[in-house]
Amino acid sequence: MSSWFYLIYFSFRRQLRPRRLAVAFLLFILLIVVVAVMGAERSLSVRRFIRAIIEPQFCRFFLPVIALTFGTAVLGDEREDKTLVYLSTRPLPRWSLFLAKVLGSVPLVLGIALGTLLGICATATLAGGLPLPLLRAAWVFVPTVTFGVLAYLAFFSWLGAAFRNSTLIGVAYVFLVEFFMGSVPGVLKQVSISFYIRSMLDDAAGELGVAPREDVPELFQLELIEGSDAALVLAATAAGFMLLGMYWFSRREYRDLT
Repeated sequence: MSSWFYLIYFSFRRQLRPRRLAVAFLLFILLIVVVAVMGAERSLSVRRFIRAIIEPQFCRFFLPVIALTFGTAVLGDEREDKTLVYLSTRPLPRWSLFLAKVLGSVPLVLGIALGTLLGICATATLAGGLPLPLLRAAWVFVPTVTFGVLAYLAFFSWLGAAFRNSTLIGVAYVFLVEFFMGSVPGVLKQVSISFYIRSMLDDAAGELGVAPREDVPELFQLELIEGSDAALVLAATAAGFMLLGMYWFSRREYRDLT
């Protein structure tokens, strides 16, 4: 058991690669600059802050990109360093190896996401005139971010276990499914994780007194579901892809990938 916990710790440390952290930092700075510029042009109302910043830029762009960056690296680092075969021969159940690798990534990805959320809210409050206390503005979105990160991370970790070119496949998924299909009317939107994140976000916006969208033509309105139902779907998605990744990694034969 001690070796399994050490693998979690080792996986966490291995994710702290400068190139990966640089991507997260640059995206963080980009979002901060965008929030500051939008706030300088016109004071940010709660509605504008959620609809123009939190929803499209943070939840639909930042979260999937960060989860993609770290999720596909769960096993991608092993492939890159040619240690995947060595890892799969360790004296631990193979499903537990995958679980430990993912669990080692959760604190880092969740910390980056919540830290970025706090930075966005701080910038909007201090530089954008957001009429909300900083902690309240950030706290109301914490459940949405947490469930979204877990669902994305589990999905991209499974993708890394299933496909060698998981990063390219993940990029295609983000743009085709999360950006495009997540915005179209009908049932197609329900295959995207972002749809359920937006449903939770809509409930969070209601807690801050922001009414549902009324300025969008009926044809293009998304019929969102209750936030509690969306949370259950995201939790089931995270658990499902975690179990699928554990099964996939335990059954697949990894040969020399040089």
